[in-house]
Amino acid sequence: MEFPVSMVIVRRVKPLPYWIVPLLALLIGVAVAIIILYGMSGGKTTPADVLYAIRDGFLQPHLLAMSFAFLSIVGVGLVVSFKGALFNIGGEGQIYFGAMLAVWAAMFAPFSASLINGGPLGVAALKTLMIVLSALAGAFWAFIASLPRAYLQLDEVPVTLMMNYIAYYIVDILVRGPWHERKYGYLRTETLPEKLWLKTISGTTFSIEVYILLIIVFVAAYFFLKYTTPGLYLRVLGNNPNLLRSSGINIKLIIMIALTISGLIIGLVGAGYIAGRTHNLSYPVEEKTANYGYTGILVAWLSMLELIAVPIAAYIIAALYNAGINMQIAGAGGAATVFVFIGSILVTYTALITISEYKIKIIVKRRGG
Repeated sequence: MEFPVSMVIVRRVKPLPYWIVPLLALLIGVAVAIIILYGMSGGKTTPADVLYAIRDGFLQPHLLAMSFAFLSIVGVGLVVSFKGALFNIGGEGQIYFGAMLAVWAAMFAPFSASLINGGPLGVAALKTLMIVLSALAGAFWAFIASLPRAYLQLDEVPVTLMMNYIAYYIVDILVRGPWHERKYGYLRTETLPEKLWLKTISGTTFSIEVYILLIIVFVAAYFFLKYTTPGLYLRVLGNNPNLLRSSGINIKLIIMIALTISGLIIGLVGAGYIAGRTHNLSYPVEEKTANYGYTGILVAWLSMLELIAVPIAAYIIAALYNAGINMQIAGAGGAATVFVFIGSILVTYTALITISEYKIKIIVKRRGG
Protein backbone atom coordinates (compact mmCIF):
# COMPACT_ATOMS: atom_id res chain seq x y z
CA MET A 1 0.00 0.00 0.00
CA GLU A 2 1.06 3.55 -0.80
CA PHE A 3 0.08 6.63 1.12
CA PRO A 4 1.00 9.66 -1.05
CA VAL A 5 1.22 12.77 1.13
CA SER A 6 0.63 16.30 -0.12
CA MET A 7 0.51 19.66 1.61
CA VAL A 8 -1.89 22.46 0.67
CA ILE A 9 -2.43 25.91 2.10
CA VAL A 10 -6.05 26.62 2.97
CA ARG A 11 -7.82 29.61 4.52
CA ARG A 12 -8.86 29.14 8.12
CA VAL A 13 -12.57 29.04 8.81
CA LYS A 14 -12.07 31.00 12.04
CA PRO A 15 -8.99 33.25 11.99
CA LEU A 16 -7.68 34.78 15.20
CA PRO A 17 -9.65 37.73 16.62
CA TYR A 18 -8.65 40.86 14.71
CA TRP A 19 -7.04 42.58 17.71
CA ILE A 20 -4.70 39.71 18.63
CA VAL A 21 -2.47 39.91 15.54
CA PRO A 22 -1.39 43.57 15.94
CA LEU A 23 -0.90 43.10 19.70
CA LEU A 24 1.28 40.01 19.22
CA ALA A 25 3.14 41.73 16.36
CA LEU A 26 4.03 44.62 18.67
CA LEU A 27 5.17 42.41 21.55
CA ILE A 28 7.13 39.93 19.45
CA GLY A 29 8.48 42.67 17.16
CA VAL A 30 9.86 44.62 20.11
CA ALA A 31 11.43 41.44 21.51
CA VAL A 32 13.07 40.76 18.14
CA ALA A 33 14.29 44.38 18.01
CA ILE A 34 15.87 44.00 21.46
CA ILE A 35 17.80 40.93 20.27
CA ILE A 36 18.90 42.66 17.06
CA LEU A 37 20.05 45.82 18.85
CA TYR A 38 21.89 43.73 21.42
CA GLY A 39 23.76 41.98 18.62
CA MET A 40 24.38 45.17 16.62
CA SER A 41 25.97 46.87 19.63
CA GLY A 42 28.10 43.88 20.60
CA GLY A 43 26.24 43.52 23.87
CA LYS A 44 26.53 47.19 24.86
CA THR A 45 22.80 47.85 24.35
CA THR A 46 21.02 45.84 27.02
CA PRO A 47 17.30 44.94 26.99
CA ALA A 48 16.85 47.45 29.82
CA ASP A 49 18.29 50.24 27.62
CA VAL A 50 15.80 49.40 24.87
CA LEU A 51 12.84 49.23 27.23
CA TYR A 52 13.78 52.58 28.82
CA ALA A 53 14.04 54.13 25.33
CA ILE A 54 10.60 52.74 24.45
CA ARG A 55 9.15 54.06 27.69
CA ASP A 56 10.59 57.51 27.04
CA GLY A 57 9.34 57.36 23.45
CA PHE A 58 5.76 56.83 24.60
CA LEU A 59 6.00 59.48 27.32
CA GLN A 60 7.07 62.31 24.99
CA PRO A 61 3.84 63.26 23.19
CA HIS A 62 5.11 66.82 22.72
CA LEU A 63 7.83 65.46 20.44
CA LEU A 64 5.55 63.00 18.65
CA ALA A 65 2.74 65.39 17.77
CA MET A 66 3.65 66.16 14.17
CA SER A 67 4.89 62.69 13.22
CA PHE A 68 1.75 61.23 14.79
CA ALA A 69 -0.43 63.54 12.68
CA PHE A 70 1.43 62.78 9.45
CA LEU A 71 1.35 59.03 10.07
CA SER A 72 -2.36 59.23 10.89
CA ILE A 73 -3.10 61.06 7.63
CA VAL A 74 -1.08 58.53 5.62
CA GLY A 75 -2.73 55.67 7.51
CA VAL A 76 -6.21 57.00 6.71
CA GLY A 77 -5.29 57.37 3.04
CA LEU A 78 -4.01 53.81 2.88
CA VAL A 79 -7.03 52.39 4.67
CA VAL A 80 -9.22 53.90 1.94
CA SER A 81 -7.45 51.91 -0.78
CA PHE A 82 -6.64 48.82 1.30
CA LYS A 83 -10.35 48.40 2.08
CA GLY A 84 -10.79 47.53 -1.58
CA ALA A 85 -7.75 45.21 -1.63
CA LEU A 86 -5.92 47.92 -3.60
CA PHE A 87 -2.47 48.01 -2.05
CA ASN A 88 -1.16 51.51 -2.56
CA ILE A 89 2.56 51.24 -1.78
CA GLY A 90 3.19 54.59 -3.47
CA GLY A 91 2.71 56.88 -0.49
CA GLU A 92 6.30 58.13 -0.66
CA GLY A 93 5.90 59.21 -4.28
CA GLN A 94 2.55 60.84 -3.59
CA ILE A 95 4.03 62.76 -0.64
CA TYR A 96 7.00 64.02 -2.63
CA PHE A 97 4.97 64.87 -5.70
CA GLY A 98 2.78 66.90 -3.34
CA ALA A 99 5.82 68.49 -1.70
CA MET A 100 7.15 69.43 -5.13
CA LEU A 101 3.97 71.35 -6.01
CA ALA A 102 3.89 72.95 -2.56
CA VAL A 103 7.47 74.24 -2.99
CA TRP A 104 6.63 75.52 -6.46
CA ALA A 105 3.62 77.44 -5.15
CA ALA A 106 5.59 78.86 -2.21
CA MET A 107 8.77 79.96 -3.98
CA PHE A 108 8.62 79.71 -7.76
CA ALA A 109 5.07 80.60 -8.79
CA PRO A 110 4.74 84.12 -10.29
CA PHE A 111 2.19 85.09 -7.62
CA SER A 112 4.01 83.75 -4.53
CA ALA A 113 5.92 86.93 -3.63
CA SER A 114 2.84 89.15 -3.86
CA LEU A 115 0.84 86.80 -1.63
CA ILE A 116 3.61 86.52 0.96
CA ASN A 117 3.86 90.32 1.11
CA GLY A 118 0.07 90.75 1.05
CA GLY A 119 -0.40 90.47 4.79
CA PRO A 120 -2.06 87.69 6.83
CA LEU A 121 -4.76 87.05 4.24
CA GLY A 122 -2.19 86.63 1.48
CA VAL A 123 -0.11 84.25 3.58
CA ALA A 124 -3.22 82.24 4.53
CA ALA A 125 -4.23 82.06 0.87
CA LEU A 126 -0.78 80.82 -0.16
CA LYS A 127 -0.70 78.21 2.63
CA THR A 128 -4.11 76.99 1.52
CA LEU A 129 -2.94 76.84 -2.08
CA MET A 130 0.11 74.81 -1.06
CA ILE A 131 -2.13 72.31 0.70
CA VAL A 132 -4.60 72.08 -2.20
CA LEU A 133 -1.88 71.65 -4.83
CA SER A 134 -0.10 69.09 -2.68
CA ALA A 135 -3.29 67.04 -2.37
CA LEU A 136 -4.06 67.31 -6.09
CA ALA A 137 -0.49 66.28 -6.97
CA GLY A 138 -0.78 63.19 -4.77
CA ALA A 139 -4.14 62.39 -6.33
CA PHE A 140 -2.71 62.75 -9.84
CA TRP A 141 0.27 60.49 -9.06
CA ALA A 142 -2.01 57.82 -7.61
CA PHE A 143 -4.46 58.16 -10.52
CA ILE A 144 -1.64 57.44 -12.99
CA ALA A 145 -0.81 54.31 -10.99
CA SER A 146 -4.46 53.22 -11.02
CA LEU A 147 -4.69 53.05 -14.82
CA PRO A 148 -2.53 49.91 -15.34
CA ARG A 149 -4.50 48.12 -12.61
CA ALA A 150 -7.89 49.20 -13.96
CA TYR A 151 -7.32 48.59 -17.67
CA LEU A 152 -4.44 46.09 -17.86
CA GLN A 153 -5.01 44.16 -14.60
CA LEU A 154 -1.40 44.84 -13.61
CA ASP A 155 -0.67 44.43 -9.91
CA GLU A 156 -0.69 47.89 -8.32
CA VAL A 157 2.02 46.98 -5.77
CA PRO A 158 5.05 47.07 -8.14
CA VAL A 159 3.53 49.93 -10.14
CA THR A 160 3.03 52.21 -7.13
CA LEU A 161 6.40 51.16 -5.70
CA MET A 162 8.26 52.07 -8.90
CA MET A 163 6.44 55.39 -9.07
CA ASN A 164 7.96 56.31 -5.70
CA TYR A 165 11.39 56.34 -7.32
CA ILE A 166 10.18 58.21 -10.39
CA ALA A 167 8.85 60.92 -8.05
CA TYR A 168 12.14 60.93 -6.10
CA TYR A 169 14.16 61.42 -9.28
CA ILE A 170 11.90 64.13 -10.69
CA VAL A 171 12.36 66.09 -7.46
CA ASP A 172 16.11 65.38 -7.53
CA ILE A 173 16.37 66.81 -11.05
CA LEU A 174 14.60 69.99 -9.99
CA VAL A 175 16.68 70.37 -6.80
CA ARG A 176 19.98 69.87 -8.65
CA GLY A 177 18.84 71.99 -11.56
CA PRO A 178 16.57 75.03 -11.71
CA TRP A 179 15.51 75.01 -8.05
CA HIS A 180 18.84 74.66 -6.30
CA GLU A 181 20.04 77.27 -3.85
CA ARG A 182 22.40 79.71 -5.67
CA LYS A 183 24.05 81.77 -2.96
CA TYR A 184 26.12 79.02 -1.33
CA GLY A 185 25.69 76.30 -3.95
CA TYR A 186 24.02 73.81 -1.62
CA LEU A 187 22.16 70.97 -3.31
CA ARG A 188 18.83 72.02 -1.91
CA THR A 189 16.17 74.60 -2.53
CA GLU A 190 16.05 77.93 -0.77
CA THR A 191 14.49 77.78 2.67
CA LEU A 192 10.75 78.31 2.68
CA PRO A 193 9.82 81.86 3.80
CA GLU A 194 9.26 81.76 7.54
CA LYS A 195 5.77 83.22 7.15
CA LEU A 196 4.76 79.95 5.47
CA TRP A 197 6.06 77.71 8.24
CA LEU A 198 3.46 75.85 10.27
CA LYS A 199 2.89 77.46 13.65
CA THR A 200 3.79 75.16 16.54
CA ILE A 201 3.40 75.47 20.29
CA SER A 202 6.73 76.38 21.86
CA GLY A 203 8.71 73.33 22.98
CA THR A 204 6.51 70.93 21.03
CA THR A 205 5.89 69.80 17.47
CA PHE A 206 2.13 70.35 17.86
CA SER A 207 0.59 72.44 15.06
CA ILE A 208 -3.07 73.35 15.21
CA GLU A 209 -3.08 73.67 11.41
CA VAL A 210 -1.98 70.05 10.95
CA TYR A 211 -4.51 68.76 13.46
CA ILE A 212 -7.36 70.65 11.82
CA LEU A 213 -6.31 69.00 8.57
CA LEU A 214 -6.18 65.58 10.27
CA ILE A 215 -9.70 65.97 11.67
CA ILE A 216 -11.06 67.01 8.26
CA VAL A 217 -9.36 64.04 6.59
CA PHE A 218 -10.60 61.58 9.20
CA VAL A 219 -14.22 62.76 9.04
CA ALA A 220 -14.21 62.90 5.23
CA ALA A 221 -12.75 59.38 4.91
CA TYR A 222 -15.27 58.01 7.42
CA PHE A 223 -18.15 59.60 5.53
CA PHE A 224 -16.81 58.36 2.18
CA LEU A 225 -16.46 54.75 3.29
CA LYS A 226 -19.67 54.52 5.30
CA TYR A 227 -22.20 56.74 3.53
CA THR A 228 -21.32 57.01 -0.16
CA THR A 229 -22.07 54.59 -2.98
CA PRO A 230 -18.43 54.42 -4.20
CA GLY A 231 -17.38 53.72 -0.60
CA LEU A 232 -19.83 50.84 -0.38
CA TYR A 233 -18.65 49.45 -3.72
CA LEU A 234 -15.06 49.76 -2.55
CA ARG A 235 -15.72 47.68 0.56
CA VAL A 236 -17.49 45.06 -1.54
CA LEU A 237 -14.57 45.08 -3.99
CA GLY A 238 -12.25 44.08 -1.16
CA ASN A 239 -14.44 41.15 -0.10
CA ASN A 240 -16.35 39.94 -3.14
CA PRO A 241 -15.38 41.52 -6.48
CA ASN A 242 -17.42 38.94 -8.39
CA LEU A 243 -20.57 40.36 -6.80
CA LEU A 244 -19.76 43.76 -8.30
CA ARG A 245 -19.07 42.24 -11.71
CA SER A 246 -22.33 40.29 -11.72
CA SER A 247 -24.18 43.48 -10.74
CA GLY A 248 -22.78 45.37 -13.70
CA ILE A 249 -20.80 47.82 -11.55
CA ASN A 250 -17.90 49.56 -13.30
CA ILE A 251 -15.02 48.08 -11.31
CA LYS A 252 -12.44 50.05 -13.31
CA LEU A 253 -14.02 53.30 -12.13
CA ILE A 254 -14.08 52.14 -8.50
CA ILE A 255 -10.38 51.22 -8.68
CA MET A 256 -9.47 54.62 -10.10
CA ILE A 257 -11.61 56.49 -7.55
CA ALA A 258 -10.19 54.56 -4.60
CA LEU A 259 -6.53 54.98 -5.51
CA THR A 260 -7.02 58.63 -6.48
CA ILE A 261 -8.69 59.48 -3.15
CA SER A 262 -5.97 57.55 -1.32
CA GLY A 263 -3.30 59.59 -3.11
CA LEU A 264 -5.17 62.84 -2.50
CA ILE A 265 -5.17 62.23 1.26
CA ILE A 266 -1.54 61.12 1.39
CA GLY A 267 -0.44 64.02 -0.82
CA LEU A 268 -1.51 66.45 1.91
CA VAL A 269 1.48 65.32 3.97
CA GLY A 270 3.80 66.73 1.29
CA ALA A 271 2.81 70.33 2.06
CA GLY A 272 2.79 69.65 5.80
CA TYR A 273 6.23 68.05 5.71
CA ILE A 274 7.75 71.00 3.85
CA ALA A 275 5.99 73.71 5.86
CA GLY A 276 6.30 71.98 9.22
CA ARG A 277 9.53 70.00 9.19
CA THR A 278 12.22 70.46 6.54
CA HIS A 279 11.33 73.89 5.06
CA ASN A 280 13.20 72.91 1.90
CA LEU A 281 13.90 70.00 -0.44
CA SER A 282 17.41 68.54 -0.26
CA TYR A 283 19.25 66.34 -2.75
CA PRO A 284 19.00 63.36 -2.85
CA VAL A 285 15.49 63.27 -1.40
CA GLU A 286 15.40 59.46 -1.28
CA GLU A 287 18.17 59.51 1.34
CA LYS A 288 16.64 62.31 3.42
CA THR A 289 13.04 61.19 3.56
CA ALA A 290 11.29 60.48 6.86
CA ASN A 291 9.68 57.44 5.16
CA TYR A 292 6.16 58.40 6.20
CA GLY A 293 4.83 56.76 3.03
CA TYR A 294 6.32 53.39 3.93
CA THR A 295 5.84 53.61 7.69
CA GLY A 296 2.19 54.50 7.13
CA ILE A 297 1.69 51.04 5.65
CA LEU A 298 2.45 49.54 9.06
CA VAL A 299 0.02 52.01 10.65
CA ALA A 300 -2.74 50.86 8.28
CA TRP A 301 -2.01 47.17 8.89
CA LEU A 302 -1.81 47.50 12.67
CA SER A 303 -5.17 49.28 12.63
CA MET A 304 -6.56 46.18 10.87
CA LEU A 305 -8.04 48.64 8.33
CA GLU A 306 -10.33 50.18 10.92
CA LEU A 307 -10.32 53.99 10.75
CA ILE A 308 -11.02 54.34 14.46
CA ALA A 309 -7.82 52.40 15.25
CA VAL A 310 -5.56 54.41 12.91
CA PRO A 311 -4.66 57.09 15.52
CA ILE A 312 -3.81 54.38 18.06
CA ALA A 313 -1.51 52.59 15.61
CA ALA A 314 -0.01 55.91 14.49
CA TYR A 315 0.84 56.89 18.07
CA ILE A 316 2.48 53.52 18.75
CA ILE A 317 4.60 53.71 15.60
CA ALA A 318 5.52 57.36 16.21
CA ALA A 319 6.56 56.46 19.76
CA LEU A 320 8.72 53.56 18.57
CA TYR A 321 10.24 55.80 15.91
CA ASN A 322 11.06 58.29 18.66
CA ALA A 323 12.51 55.48 20.79
CA GLY A 324 14.84 54.59 17.93
CA ILE A 325 15.99 58.21 17.71
CA ASN A 326 16.59 58.27 21.48
CA MET A 327 18.74 55.16 21.20
CA GLN A 328 20.65 56.62 18.28
CA ILE A 329 21.35 59.77 20.30
CA ALA A 330 22.50 57.58 23.19
CA GLY A 331 25.04 55.94 20.88
CA ALA A 332 23.30 52.60 20.44
CA GLY A 333 23.76 52.64 16.68
CA GLY A 334 23.49 54.62 13.48
CA ALA A 335 20.49 55.86 11.54
CA ALA A 336 19.36 52.27 10.90
CA THR A 337 18.57 51.94 14.60
CA VAL A 338 15.47 54.08 14.07
CA PHE A 339 13.99 51.51 11.70
CA VAL A 340 14.85 48.37 13.65
CA PHE A 341 11.62 48.59 15.64
CA ILE A 342 9.52 49.34 12.57
CA GLY A 343 11.07 46.58 10.48
CA SER A 344 10.85 43.97 13.23
CA ILE A 345 7.17 44.67 13.83
CA LEU A 346 6.35 44.69 10.11
CA VAL A 347 8.04 41.34 9.50
CA THR A 348 6.38 39.86 12.58
CA TYR A 349 2.99 41.20 11.55
CA THR A 350 3.33 39.71 8.07
CA ALA A 351 4.15 36.30 9.50
CA LEU A 352 1.38 36.40 12.08
CA ILE A 353 -1.34 37.57 9.72
CA THR A 354 -0.41 34.75 7.35
CA ILE A 355 -0.57 32.20 10.16
CA SER A 356 -3.85 33.68 11.35
CA GLU A 357 -5.56 33.58 7.97
CA TYR A 358 -4.11 30.36 6.53
CA LYS A 359 -2.99 26.94 7.65
CA ILE A 360 -1.08 24.06 6.10
CA LYS A 361 -3.20 20.97 5.63
CA ILE A 362 -1.68 17.52 5.20
CA ILE A 363 -3.60 15.36 2.76
CA VAL A 364 -2.96 11.62 2.70
CA LYS A 365 -4.39 9.78 -0.25
CA ARG A 366 -4.86 6.07 0.39
CA ARG A 367 -4.29 3.79 -2.53
CA GLY A 368 -4.59 0.03 -2.37
CA GLY A 369 -1.93 -2.12 -4.03
